[in-house]
This record gives sequence, structure tokens and C-alpha cells, in this order.
Amino acid sequence: MISHSLRTVIRVKKEDSAFVYFILESHEGIVSYSTLDFTPGDLHRDLELRIPPDFVEEVERLLESFGNLIYRMPA
Repeated sequence: MISHSLRTVIRVKKEDSAFVYFILESHEGIVSYSTLDFTPGDLHRDLELRIPPDFVEEVERLLESFGNLIYRMPA
């Protein structure tokens, strides 16, 4: 049986993006991310997260720990 990753999108203020990238990269194996297209001058970056089913709860806790640094985008 093939397990599918959960896909979610978060929005990060541009000035916080390097910090968020660093934290996500430090959690390699439990979450991967891609920066979605943006226009130069945008004040935010949208990130698509891919989360393996076994790590959804752990990533949810990680996202909660970011507090006001991120905004969860509607699915």
C-alpha cells in the first residue's frame, strides 16, 4: 500500500522566511517544503509542506511552535 503525504500551505513573512527555512530543514525526514511562486516585492513567502502520515502530529506541534511567524492557508 502506498502512503500519501499530507499537503499543506503556510504563509511566512518575508523577514521570517530564512528562520522558518532553517527550522524546517533541521527537521529533514519529517517534513519537506517548496517555496511557491512569488512576485518580487511580496512581503511574504508561501511554502508548500509535504508531511508523511507518520509525522503529521509532530509537524503540527512544530507549526504551532512558530506562533505568529506563520499563517495556515486554507486547503
